[in-house]
Amino acid sequence: MSAVVLVAVPVMSQSKPPLSKQAQAELDAIDARLKAAERTTETRRASARQIASEIEKLREQIVAISRQQGASEKRSAIYRAKLETLNQMEADLTRRLGAVRAKQSRLLSALQLYSRNPPPAIFVSSRRANDAVVAAIIMKEITPELKLRAAKLSEQNKTLINVRRAAALQSEALFVSESDVSEQQAKIEALIAEKYGLEDQLLREADAAERQALLLKSQSDRLRGNLPLKGLLGATKDTRLKAPLLGRKVGDFGVDGSRGLTLESAPGAQVTAPGGGTVEYAGPLDTYGQVVIVRTGADERIVLTGLGRVYVDAGQTVIAGEPVGRMPNLSSKKTELYLELRRGETPVNPNARFDLAAS
Repeated sequence: MSAVVLVAVPVMSQSKPPLSKQAQAELDAIDARLKAAERTTETRRASARQIASEIEKLREQIVAISRQQGASEKRSAIYRAKLETLNQMEADLTRRLGAVRAKQSRLLSALQLYSRNPPPAIFVSSRRANDAVVAAIIMKEITPELKLRAAKLSEQNKTLINVRRAAALQSEALFVSESDVSEQQAKIEALIAEKYGLEDQLLREADAAERQALLLKSQSDRLRGNLPLKGLLGATKDTRLKAPLLGRKVGDFGVDGSRGLTLESAPGAQVTAPGGGTVEYAGPLDTYGQVVIVRTGADERIVLTGLGRVYVDAGQTVIAGEPVGRMPNLSSKKTELYLELRRGETPVNPNARFDLAAS
């Protein structure tokens, strides 16, 4: 989107001829449409600021959730440690119970041989008879011990069941602890994305109404005999660069040590690529806010700082006039975009490439 800049025009002292009825009617209609466009611009930007404020609150919730997530991760670490301990206990109990069961099984198998009804005495030698008597005595003596071992085995089984139940509960607690926070964060992020879309729509409508207002203002000035607004910026030569936003220059190269231009705009104004090229950087940078760097030539880069939002990613190719972001939109006060034109790493005067009027 090319920027349009108002140019101060000296007031002429000479009187102007009165307008014809047709011209006056046309002027009145233009003025009415101009006021409507200005109201639309104002209301859309106000609504967009309200949404931006809601987005900021949602982002604060994300930060709070991140803190909760930190606490949740600590709880998860405790749950994991408990779960690991319980799993080790279960493995140890299972191993011991297996060994006990094997011993009991072998003992019971051996004793079962002696517990059968003895054959008739006529078929039994004296030695076998003695063995049977000994076996009976052993069975009588060992039965209480077998019952005790069986009771202990039953208790260990119960312990194993309880350990498995506790492990299952810890596993469930771990899952809930990790999933609740991530689910809540996902919902808020989805809501933020939805509100960003609505904010963009309102700001696009405000931009369109503002462009219409400028056009109507130009028509109104022409009917009144005033000089028209200065035309669109930078379109005559291939080497010209487009203004990145609709606004005016309030800071110049070389003034007070500035290495670039400062452009004032309405809050939430759309920022476009001044020239075609490749995005080298897009995102936050130190205290400069959101930053976009576009390489427009082998050794030429345009640096835009002070954005509120960025639409592009590093490595992406853009064309002149393509939206790359928006200015901050949390206040009704004017916002400022800082622009540098660099050759290599050296800032150069961008005025030769841009046509921006100072305030």
